[in-house]
Amino acid sequence: MPDNSQPAGAGTVTSHPGASRPTGTAQRATASADTPARPWPGVLTVCLGVMMAFVNVSSTISALAAIQQDLRPPTSTLVWVTSAYALVVVSLVMSAGTLADLVGRRAVFLGGAVVLTAGSVLAFTSDSAGLLITAQAVMGVGGAAVLPSSLSIVSHSFTDPHERTRAISVWASCSGLGLAVGPIGAGLLLTGFSWHAVYLINVVIGAVAVLLTPLLVSESRHPTRQLDLIGVPLCTVAIASATYAIIEGGSAGYTSGRIVTAYVVFAVTLVLFLVTEARHHDPMLDLRLFRSRSYSTVMGVATATMFGFVGIALLTVLYMQRVQHLSALGTGVRLLAMFATYIVVSALAGPLVRKLGFAFTLTAGLVVMGAGALALLAAGPFTGYGPLWPGLLVAGVGSALLTAPSTAAAVNSVPREQAGMASSSVNMFRQLGAVLGPSVLGTIVTTRFPHYLEDRLTSTGVPAPAASHITEGAVHGGTTTSLPPALARTVADSAARAFTDAVHLGLVIGAIALLTMAIPTALFVRHRNEPTG
Repeated sequence: MPDNSQPAGAGTVTSHPGASRPTGTAQRATASADTPARPWPGVLTVCLGVMMAFVNVSSTISALAAIQQDLRPPTSTLVWVTSAYALVVVSLVMSAGTLADLVGRRAVFLGGAVVLTAGSVLAFTSDSAGLLITAQAVMGVGGAAVLPSSLSIVSHSFTDPHERTRAISVWASCSGLGLAVGPIGAGLLLTGFSWHAVYLINVVIGAVAVLLTPLLVSESRHPTRQLDLIGVPLCTVAIASATYAIIEGGSAGYTSGRIVTAYVVFAVTLVLFLVTEARHHDPMLDLRLFRSRSYSTVMGVATATMFGFVGIALLTVLYMQRVQHLSALGTGVRLLAMFATYIVVSALAGPLVRKLGFAFTLTAGLVVMGAGALALLAAGPFTGYGPLWPGLLVAGVGSALLTAPSTAAAVNSVPREQAGMASSSVNMFRQLGAVLGPSVLGTIVTTRFPHYLEDRLTSTGVPAPAASHITEGAVHGGTTTSLPPALARTVADSAARAFTDAVHLGLVIGAIALLTMAIPTALFVRHRNEPTG
């Protein structure tokens, strides 16, 4: 399909101590010579940072019940134990990518790994919900620096688009490895230690990454990039206000005063950002890239991918813990059907893209992932793991066909010197999806569960006032120990069925979002995504 051309710019160079920077035509002519001779040790080193960014997400979710039992924060506070990290990452990831282009990708990655490790140490020592949320925000700063800089390092290490896609596949599989390590490691540690110990996983990984980075990762930066003094804060405020409204709106209500105010701030700063970037001679985000329907659609695919991946994983965790009453370790082991499949198939995504092209691979990934979400509907309140694992496996395959190929499609579709901008953009949209998935689908479950439970209780003959009282207690974590045995059995049965129904509704909506995104993907994404301009 015809596509608009994309802007070209000056070439990227790898800088070493004492090396001069070639400019203009010389930059482009020396691009291959500046590529590291042995890039894979550096690639594998920065992948440790990617693992850290995702280990924190899944290990915190796995430890959430233990954190709630120990610190006893109100529900409105507990949601920020997991959301503070996501808010900071999605708000700063674009700015961090720009910083990496300016001062050096290795330097920003190393700084991010240090901050992420320090935040993990702070989380380990936390004795209150407020301090733990602060630690998550600190880790978010580190994660925002690690993700775009690591992807830029990987992208810059290879000149051949197919090799770059292969390397990005490894980069993407490490995110799945981090998601898999989190619940398994957290489950093992929680059997003998308090929830604090789960944050030691990242301390160990971070220490290794910090030691190896100066030895194995080459420094590189954009030779002509300048700081966008107005665009950087506008972008940060716009994304932060929108993300805050999405997260907090689930508990405060999307029509409450502070949420409406947040959306107004988002709208104003977004307009100012777009105007500023359109006029700036060296913008942090080149809006001309979005003239390409292919590039814009790939950003939508990146959002939908993490929306579905994190959303499906969260709903599955809630189902296994609230309905099947599994431990953190038991939940983590069962999630391997999704995470391990994701890791294995991600390694094969590069050759698949080379053979079939981006459009087919991404469209197939969205359809397969949506099918996996629908297959999870086979799991009922009392069916065990048998009907659950096929859906998790299929969802894992679909997500693996999406994460690395969508990232490679974004990076390969721009000139090499804009790889940092493209990697920041795709990471921002992916993180936005990671926020939207649990926020939207999780809110659906938590808001529909009380209605489903009360309806089921009244349908079994429980008087309406009693059903309402029992439902209110269930929503706030109450037990059935004080109820008569017969009524307790009825409540337990109704609660399991109601929560399963709420999870099923979330899965259906997630599947619809994924399948809907498959339509523009098939129409607009280029089969071979090579840079033009």
